[in-house]
Amino acid sequence: MNFRMTTLTGLALALSACTSVGPIATDPVSARWVGKSAGEFFAAYGPPLTDIETGGTTLYTWRGGFRGPRVCAVELTVGTDYRIRKIRATRDHPGKNGPSHCAEVLDAAKA
Repeated sequence: MNFRMTTLTGLALALSACTSVGPIATDPVSARWVGKSAGEFFAAYGPPLTDIETGGTTLYTWRGGFRGPRVCAVELTVGTDYRIRKIRATRDHPGKNGPSHCAEVLDAAKA
């Protein structure tokens, strides 16, 4: 009985190591933009301030959505296919109708 439990436990551990789960977007901005074209983003909201190439990705810095004292600034990690792999708010404020000004500016409700 003990040998059977040990074998089943080992098999379960081995099989779970083969399972892969992609990244899960936990914020509305990521849910809206990860996987989309960076060209679509920049066409809608304007060009980036900076870009830094690092191997197979480019890190873009974008800032916009100026409404009084509120501003949105994000970093976009873009792959060689020009698709957004990651988007991270570096400056955000409470939104007019929710917790995030960036989510409102970047149409995250359309996700």
